Amino acid sequence: MRCFAWLAASLMLLSVCGCGPATGTVSGNVTIDGQPLDKGIISFAAAEGTEQPASADIANGHYQATMQVGKKFVQISAPISVGKRKADAPGVPPEDIWQERLPPKFNSESKLEFEVKPGANAKDWETQSVGGKKS
Repeated sequence: MRCFAWLAASLMLLSVCGCGPATGTVSGNVTIDGQPLDKGIISFAAAEGTEQPASADIANGHYQATMQVGKKFVQISAPISVGKRKADAPGVPPEDIWQERLPPKFNSESKLEFEVKPGANAKDWETQSVGGKKS
């Protein structure tokens, strides 16, 4: 009987604690040319493994994302509408024309990395606009 009680208690503890992968929350600020980035997106892709990438909206310079722990490749994007293009079909509203405000070194050619640890992680990112201040 004692063995059964121990086994039941162990199984209950495992169900409460969970057996899933460890996660961490990454939050911080993103600046562009020294000012808070008004809006954009930040993405974290696993350097190893097959987990889904995590992403978060950047609003008023701040972001927060929860993901599995481990080494991540980071991309930051800040598209802005620079005009409208007429649609090919009649009655269809014009489409926005988007332009990336950040150079490729922050997104399509990014070499940015971050090690996500269990629990809370803080990381600020400083970026420059295309043709903006040089660091």
